[in-house]
Amino acid sequence: MKIITLRAATAVLLVLLSLLVVPLVRAQQAPLPSSDAADIAERPHASNKWRIAFDERAKSDGTISFRIWPAQADPILIEVPIKDGVSENHIAAAVRDAIGTRLGKGYHVETDDGEDVLVKARHGTADFGLDLVSNTVRDVDIKLHRE
Repeated sequence: MKIITLRAATAVLLVLLSLLVVPLVRAQQAPLPSSDAADIAERPHASNKWRIAFDERAKSDGTISFRIWPAQADPILIEVPIKDGVSENHIAAAVRDAIGTRLGKGYHVETDDGEDVLVKARHGTADFGLDLVSNTVRDVDIKLHRE
């Protein structure tokens, strides 16, 4: 039977503790999950009207994601699936429908010149922010303008 010295026992104990502590430290340093990303994202400047301008035809399937920041409320994520080959006018119509449905009657959402979407706060609705979170549709250019 082997006798473990105090020095060896301490070394084993330190190794075991490091196996427990290192994963805890890494977990604390890990990036926040994507659902919490909006909590730390910078709120864009607010306006009562935004223009979303689309340019070019879709060259792949993908998703365009926007975040609407109503005043004094949590941001709303809106994801719009887009099919390969659709025109900028069809992309604008899909975005218009998705945003309009999600925001409801406090906002007016319409297309302008076919390829632009206007998102307006109705009378009594506070100014809001809008930002583009992501665009995985190849070759579609998107520009946001406060109006």
